[in-house]
Amino acid sequence: MLRTRRFAWTLTAVGVFALSGLVGACDPEDNPTPGTQNDGGTTKPDSGTNTDAGTNTDAGTNTDAGTETDAGTNTDAGTETDAGVDAGTQTTLPLAVDGTWSPSGYMGSGGGEQGGLVDEPICHTPRPGAGLGNCHKFTATQKADAWAGVFWQFPKDAWEDDPRPGFQVPDGANAVTFYAWSESGGEIVNFFTGYEGKDGWTKKIEVTLTTEPTQYTLDISKIRYSTVGGGFGWSAGGLDVKPLVLFIDDIQWK
Repeated sequence: MLRTRRFAWTLTAVGVFALSGLVGACDPEDNPTPGTQNDGGTTKPDSGTNTDAGTNTDAGTNTDAGTETDAGTNTDAGTETDAGVDAGTQTTLPLAVDGTWSPSGYMGSGGGEQGGLVDEPICHTPRPGAGLGNCHKFTATQKADAWAGVFWQFPKDAWEDDPRPGFQVPDGANAVTFYAWSESGGEIVNFFTGYEGKDGWTKKIEVTLTTEPTQYTLDISKIRYSTVGGGFGWSAGGLDVKPLVLFIDDIQWK
């Protein structure tokens, strides 16, 4: 059922390409020693005082074991501040898509075991825009399918039919912006945000890439969003003609 629904979605995501052809114990020494009672037991200096065994200062206070300061507070493990932010706790805009949603939704030749899509953290110098999130260099080659794509998902690997809620995006976002370009230029690519079924809406644009970083905008000013499972995505066809080398950076909700 999952594959059927996903396949149906992906057909919608790339419909345009069918038409164009492109696209983390006491010590024994402390006990009184038998036979040491001097002068018939009148003095018994060692047995009577037994200073070491009586006070047992070291064992009684057990300062190091009692306080266990380092183990008790466990400050680093308890707060997990850095991991929390990366896992999607940001509550202000602009909101970086990377670190909130995960680019885990590989589709087409990149999906399943096809292995036709590689994502590398290669950045343009200088990075375009504000440089929020990660840099992406996607290399897509044809396997069983002549198209490929990626959905940034929350939670990771959660497709449209996953019952878990998406990320609660702060109120007030009017656009999803990003920079995109390709190695050779001229490729037609679909960019989108929102799961139409799960999120209740979707916004798409189609662009023809150039070799220079160019900013694009998905206008969501009229979208009434809440939790969002599909934060961002792209798809492109034409892999039967040539591989696609696609760069994306500074993806943000704002």
